[in-house]
Amino acid sequence: MQLPTRIFTVALTTALALTLFACIASANRSLEISPGGSVSASSRLTFGNVERVGEARVRQRVICNVTLLRTIGRSIPKTTGTLFGNVTGVAIDRSEPRNPHCSTELGTFEEVQFLTNETVGTHRELGSGVLLYTVTWLLVYDSFQGTLPSIEGINFHVLDVQFRLRISGITCLYGRSTESSFGLIESLSSEITRARVVTSRTGLERVEGGFLCPGPRLSFEGTFAISPTQRIRLV
Repeated sequence: MQLPTRIFTVALTTALALTLFACIASANRSLEISPGGSVSASSRLTFGNVERVGEARVRQRVICNVTLLRTIGRSIPKTTGTLFGNVTGVAIDRSEPRNPHCSTELGTFEEVQFLTNETVGTHRELGSGVLLYTVTWLLVYDSFQGTLPSIEGINFHVLDVQFRLRISGITCLYGRSTESSFGLIESLSSEITRARVVTSRTGLERVEGGFLCPGPRLSFEGTFAISPTQRIRLV
C-alpha cells in the first residue's frame, strides 16, 4: 500500500519544483515599460525644512510648479543599480503674475536654479512664462513592489540632483553628487499614472550659503502626474 503515498510524494515534489522554477523564471525576467521614451511629469515641487525654535517646530518651505522631462528605457532588468532613464529637463511655470516664480514663507523669493555636478543647466524661455532648465539626473532601479508576476510599483533613486535657491538676496545651493533621492513609480492595474519623489530622511546637504539659508539640509518632494500613461509588465 505504499504506491499511492509514493505517487502523492512525487506529485507534490513536482508541483513544488514547478512553482520554484516559475518563481525563479519570473525573478529573472525584465520589466517592460511602454511606450517608454520621452515622458513628462508635472507637480508642485516642495523644498522644505523643519527647524526647531524653542518648543515649536517651524516648517520652512518653497513651493514651485514644475514639469520634469525624462526619458525612460523600455526594458528594465530587475537588477539593483541598473540605470533605466534620466531627467533631462525641469520646466518652471512662472505665468502667475502675483507669484512669478514660487511661493515661500521665508522672504522675498527671487529664483530657483536646477543643476548637475554644480553646473547650472542651460535654460531658455518656452513662452507663456515657462522657463526650461536642461539637467542630467540619473534614474537608477532599486526594486519593485508587489508579488510576481504582478508589479505594483518600481522603487528607484534619482542621482546628481542639485538646486540653488535665491531668497531675499541670499544664495543657497543644496545637493552633492554622492547624494541620492528616492522615488516610486506607482502602477495601478498595470498602468503607470504617477510617480512620487522624495529625498532621503536627512534631505540634501547645503554646500553653499550660510545660516540665513532655510537650513543645513533641505528636502524636496512631489507627486507627479505622468504623461503619456505608461504600462508595465514582465517580459
